[in-house]
Amino acid sequence: MNFKSPGFYGNLLRGISVLFLLLEGCSSTASLLFDSANEKYSHRDYYGAISDLSEVIKIDPGNYDAYLKRGKSYGNLGNHDAAIKDYSKAVELDHDSYQAYLNRGIEYLNLGIYNLAIDNLDKTIELEPGSDLAYFSRGYAKNLTGKSEEAIKDYTKAIELNPDYSHAYVNRGNIKSHLDDNKGAIEDFSKAIEIDPYEINAYISRAGDKALTGDKKGAIEDFTTAIKLKPAYTDLYYRRGELETDLELCEQAINDFSKVIDEDSTNSGAYYFKGMCLIKLKKKNEGCKDLVKAGELGYIYSYEQIQKYCK
Repeated sequence: MNFKSPGFYGNLLRGISVLFLLLEGCSSTASLLFDSANEKYSHRDYYGAISDLSEVIKIDPGNYDAYLKRGKSYGNLGNHDAAIKDYSKAVELDHDSYQAYLNRGIEYLNLGIYNLAIDNLDKTIELEPGSDLAYFSRGYAKNLTGKSEEAIKDYTKAIELNPDYSHAYVNRGNIKSHLDDNKGAIEDFSKAIEIDPYEINAYISRAGDKALTGDKKGAIEDFTTAIKLKPAYTDLYYRRGELETDLELCEQAINDFSKVIDEDSTNSGAYYFKGMCLIKLKKKNEGCKDLVKAGELGYIYSYEQIQKYCK
């Protein structure tokens, strides 16, 4: 029996079929690798995710999602330059992707390149006007470039889009405080605390503004809450101790300054204020020892008090 040769078209069709199977196999491999990368990313194995995503990109150089995800992985590892490179490739692949512009803008923020951050965030907002994170991030960048009023407008817009955005209230409150709008700042910090009772920065900032408006007791209460949330933050004890000293709550102040000294035996201010409180409590010898120590550590105001109380 004679078999006819498949001829040119038969060979061509067979070649196309083989090529299709190869491409289908590559696509399947890329999909499995991408799923593996997502799993590793979710478990904060960013190096593993980057390895998988790099293989995906080798197989499929036009995979937008792989560049976006690898950029996020690089960013989480602090490799902001590599993240920007991947986000730039994602933008090249999809000019209308607000997410790539947003992420690249945030990475420029991390690098302190605020003009490029703002440019990317402007583009993000143009493509996705409903992105509260874009307004928040642009507000942050504008504040760092001295555009306080514009920053307030961006934070206000972020809050309008997301009324529960506690960080936006805190940041807006900090700008208001800087602009001497202490009442407005306190209102923002209070709203942030209402949204998130564990927002420590809101308590710390509100304490400062309460102290500036004369509400030192209220400031002490806020520092006390902040200390409960972060007891290892010794600066809070120092700041509370200063207010307690002003209100002549000397025993409480001594406890706070003692805590500071336990953590940092070179803190001259803590020795000074503790010494003054001890003297007020008629514990002259102990107080003078602390004043001398403060002077030895460079707190020059202590010498005047030594002359006055420790002869």
